[in-house]
Order: sequence, then structure tokens, then C-alpha cells
Amino acid sequence: MKSGLRLCVLALSVMPLAAAHAGPRDDVKSASARCDGIGDDHTWLNCYYGAAQPVRAELGLPPAPDSQLSLVPPPDQPPENKSFLSRLWPF
Repeated sequence: MKSGLRLCVLALSVMPLAAAHAGPRDDVKSASARCDGIGDDHTWLNCYYGAAQPVRAELGLPPAPDSQLSLVPPPDQPPENKSFLSRLWPF
């Protein structure tokens, strides 16, 4: 019984680590979604090509040009963890 419980605890403790690892495809999906706000089709396509850089690198393909990489918006930054009082009195 104890060994079964230990195995269960070990499996549950490792699961979040495995789920948190994102591969190159997930990185491309996330980056390409950030291109959705671009209205011009030509510019959007260049952004999409720039967003595909992680998979290009994994396949050993030449890197995307800087002109395409620079079009990919940066990921959203997590909000600052401010104290309760600083949110009430920001001065």
C-alpha cells in the first residue's frame, strides 16, 4: 500500500513539470497568434514567417530575416506584483 501511494505522489509531482514544457510548435502557435492584430496581409504573412523561427531552427533551416523577426510582437508581460497599498496610492 505504501509503495502504491509513493508511486502516485511521485507521478503527480512530475506531471506539472512535463506539462509546462512547450516545444517549438507550441512556441510558433503562440507567436503566430500575436500576429493576428496585423491588418495588412503582406505584413501579417511576414510576421507569420518570423513567428515560425523556432521550428526553422529545429529543422536546421536558415533563419528568417530580421525584417520578419522584428514584426512578431513580444509576448504579454505578466502584471507586476504590487502590494495592496501601492495599488490604492500609486504616488
